[in-house]
Amino acid sequence: MRIVVPASGGTVDLVARAVIPGLQQALGQSVIADAKPGASGNIAATLVAKSPGDGHTILTGFNPLVISTFLSKNLQYDLQKDLKPITLGVTSEQVLVVNSEVSVSTLAEFVALAKKSDGNMNFGSIGAGSASHLTMELFKSRAGIELKHVPYKGAAPAITDLLGKVTHAGVFAAANVIPYVKDGRLKALAVTGSKRLKALPNVPSMAEAGFPNFSATIWIGFLAPASTPDPVVRDMQQQFARALTSPEVQKRMEANEFDVVANSPEEFAKFLKREAEIWGSVAKRASLVAE
Repeated sequence: MRIVVPASGGTVDLVARAVIPGLQQALGQSVIADAKPGASGNIAATLVAKSPGDGHTILTGFNPLVISTFLSKNLQYDLQKDLKPITLGVTSEQVLVVNSEVSVSTLAEFVALAKKSDGNMNFGSIGAGSASHLTMELFKSRAGIELKHVPYKGAAPAITDLLGKVTHAGVFAAANVIPYVKDGRLKALAVTGSKRLKALPNVPSMAEAGFPNFSATIWIGFLAPASTPDPVVRDMQQQFARALTSPEVQKRMEANEFDVVANSPEEFAKFLKREAEIWGSVAKRASLVAE
């Protein structure tokens, strides 16, 4: 089995590799992670969509897979028609952070400061059209504020410039910013999910900070070519779920602030449809166009 990963390193690669030992043991065959980074995951997705549906080629999907459906022109695959959901593997909260020189300590103070700045504050993201970008666009809309967007190519350069005070704020996966929050170089204002993080118990959720029904999580799941027979998909779901819920993988996921989901193909399909509706609406309100 080949698990195609749309990134080199990072949390997506971590999750894909974490399930491999369990899959190898259950299947009695070798399982490899094959990194095919680039084009917001579309290179990897196209490869899998065009592969035989024999259960030997699996895609590790993540947020940009949905976002690309309305922000990328000339896609060579259709998410709904060419890929078949297996399971939503894990989800993780994001954290809205500011650099240490921004003179706020709460989300309400940040909103007030942004309104006073009259559009002169900015935020960095891991890339145009990323969850990091669109989550802040959703927050801007809900808060009624203006912030200039500064896109980067990945979390590392975006966080480096936030630490260096080049940018004022950003929304990033929890695991990427927790160390800097703990050492005081970044200030965490809110968690973008429905609950607080164990690693940051004093940081409120968006609902607690005054923005009810605000949820924007990072997700990583697994999909097969659309031609894969349903019985094969169901069997793969069981194998992936067993690997994800093993004590070793659970412990590793918790250490990286991931919640294991391991749901059914049908539940994952509904999740993907809901994600497309939410972020398509956000992109439209932000006047983002396909590139």
